[in-house]
Amino acid sequence: MMATTVRVEEKLAVTLRDLAAEERRPIGQVIESAIAQYQKEKFWKGVHDDFTRLRSDPAAWKDYQDELALFEGGSMDGLEDEPPYYSLEEEDEIRAEFERSQVG
Repeated sequence: MMATTVRVEEKLAVTLRDLAAEERRPIGQVIESAIAQYQKEKFWKGVHDDFTRLRSDPAAWKDYQDELALFEGGSMDGLEDEPPYYSLEEEDEIRAEFERSQVG
């Protein structure tokens, strides 16, 4: 594993050391978790922004809704023994994000 030095302000360095000590993990793991969370939040913000933009165009929104309707009640023949595409946690997250996107 290659190591890289990153300069940060002293206040951030103290916060990272405190979090690492509190969680009993290396600072690198704390940073890795924070970056993963940041990427996830950035992704969902992009999804939300895209849906907002799509809904602002009535014709495009209708086309999208019509396309979704094509898949409603689709057959699952032959897929009963297949593992799910998303985990239950991911499905819950997707549904929650969809619900948030419907507000407004």
